[in-house]
Amino acid sequence: MTTKEMFKVELRDLVLLGVIVAIKVVLSRFTIGTTIVHVGLGFIGSVLLGYMFGPVWGAIGGGISDLVSSALFANQGGFFIGFTLSAMIGPLIYGLLLYKKSLKTWRVVLATLLVTLIVNLGLNTLWLHFLYGMDYRVAFIQRVPKEAIAPWLEMLVTYFVLRALSRVKIRR
Repeated sequence: MTTKEMFKVELRDLVLLGVIVAIKVVLSRFTIGTTIVHVGLGFIGSVLLGYMFGPVWGAIGGGISDLVSSALFANQGGFFIGFTLSAMIGPLIYGLLLYKKSLKTWRVVLATLLVTLIVNLGLNTLWLHFLYGMDYRVAFIQRVPKEAIAPWLEMLVTYFVLRALSRVKIRR
């Protein structure tokens, strides 16, 4: 795929991108679980962005969704560029592993684990360290139990959502 092809976009693609961004913003407001271990549903939007638009447009959509969410809901403290970067890297990873590829369990598992390790545990912990002065190791250790459980639920949801979506013919 050439650089020109990566950035080529039609109006219907932009409209669909906007719809998926809106879905991501809305779903990120919902969580499932207890106060100790909870899974937000915003990851579904990240998966859809990567799966349907690839790494480049998925990352752009992830960044837009974070900016819109920050503007609408002030994301518990307002805008921080680090979390926007995290919101872009998630769909980028999903796009690299899922875009225009057959739906395989190992791809879903690998993509989810990479997002969990790189974005959720790595980068987001680093951003909390920068923002609130938390000791990185302490914040990391506090986040490990949730990140040890949540990805397995996310993998199940991701697989079934993508399996259902792969049956629907959306022209792009």
